[in-house]
Amino acid sequence: LVAEPSIHELLKEPLHALGLPESAETAVSFGVALFIVSFLHVLVGEMIPKNISFSIPERAALVLVPPLYGLAIALKPVVFALNATANGILRLFGVRSKNEANSAFTLEQVEDIVSHSTRAGVLSDETGAITNTFEFTDKQVKDILVPIANLITVSTDVTPRIIEQAVAKHGFSRYIVLDEDGSIEGYLHLKDVIDEKEEEADLPVQRKLIRTVKSIGSGVELEDALALMQKDRQHLMASYDSEGKLLGLLFLEDILEELVGEVQDATRRD
Repeated sequence: LVAEPSIHELLKEPLHALGLPESAETAVSFGVALFIVSFLHVLVGEMIPKNISFSIPERAALVLVPPLYGLAIALKPVVFALNATANGILRLFGVRSKNEANSAFTLEQVEDIVSHSTRAGVLSDETGAITNTFEFTDKQVKDILVPIANLITVSTDVTPRIIEQAVAKHGFSRYIVLDEDGSIEGYLHLKDVIDEKEEEADLPVQRKLIRTVKSIGSGVELEDALALMQKDRQHLMASYDSEGKLLGLLFLEDILEELVGEVQDATRRD
């Protein structure tokens, strides 16, 4: 509407020379003005700023954030009044308004976004950490259980010296303790026996030093298992079936490896 009169003056003579009536001149002028304004609006108001923000995001942010922030503060009363008016009208029609649009994404949508961004070079996932995070949410305790047969175990009459020798040989800091029936009695940590006196080095460790191994269901999701182990300050837990048969051991280290890759025990030898 603002540009149409100016465009009309520019096109008046050429259109008159073509023999168009005055009513047609007005319609043509309005159409040309609308096209020019729309073209400039899309080009200057949207495409150019968008491409600038994609090409030099940091510089664009440093330049634009201060004035935009000031503009947002200055127009806050106006925006508040408009929102209040719109919400009031919606309430008259029984519609409940929301302050923000729903911006939640499903896991599949986020995974698809990350996949496209990685292929485009926007994200780097050389270590596989991002991919591991998505796969982590689909795994359960049973997927990473370690069978008791694959572990180095000790008996209840184990001595501090034997534990020290096991650490020197295998490099692990925790050892499962089995009773005479092969059931889990608990586990011993290196730091619990390393300070024992020399004269007690060949005596069976005290029962009070054997730590309890808590149990966890095999169908528990890994993210829930991680939260539980962090809450209870547990580095390992045992999983049993419905009949009480041991399925295997769950180690905190193995859960973390599902997220970030190989994790080394501080006491483990290479």
